Amino acid sequence: MLSLHGFQPSLSPYVDFYWPVRSLWPQVRPLDTHRDLMLRNMEDMNSSLELLKNLQHQIFQEIDQIPASGEVHPLPCNLEKKGDGFALTLDTKDFSPEELSVKQVGNKLQVSGKSEKKHDDGKGSYSYRVQAFRREFDLPDGVNPEAVTCSLSDGKLHIEAAGKQTPAISERVVPIDCKTAESTQQSEKMTKEDNTTDTEKIQQ
Repeated sequence: MLSLHGFQPSLSPYVDFYWPVRSLWPQVRPLDTHRDLMLRNMEDMNSSLELLKNLQHQIFQEIDQIPASGEVHPLPCNLEKKGDGFALTLDTKDFSPEELSVKQVGNKLQVSGKSEKKHDDGKGSYSYRVQAFRREFDLPDGVNPEAVTCSLSDGKLHIEAAGKQTPAISERVVPIDCKTAESTQQSEKMTKEDNTTDTEKIQQ
């Protein structure tokens, strides 16, 4: 009788071979695992939204603390009466002559100014500051609109206007027309003769 030992394989029984296990169906994870993953993702999203909300709130606070780049403010002025005219002084030390404008429209005086300045902080950032003003005045009665003058000195704008002046009348002698009684009678006689002559010509 043949022995089975003669048919044993030549490979050593201690050598193991691992073959990959393949499946026709994808591996299905338990539902609990998917639920936990979704919950973690939602928690991460909530944390990110909270960080964005805090960052937005911080940015708005910093913006509120930054002064406005554009400023429109009333300009100090002093109005005085000089005789029949007037004198107006405005503090324009923050404006150059090119940034000021004075217009006369009818009996109104319009004064305006606008200044734009650029500042560099040396770190590559820039900021702009805009200053503007606009004032309107009514010329007083009795002021000559054509006599308005403007001047700028020591950061102050001076506007002056003289009052209307009545032109002086030059001295003259008014002649007196004197008529005597004799000259009056002769004038009346000549008038009657002229009327009689005209009547005779008409009758002929």
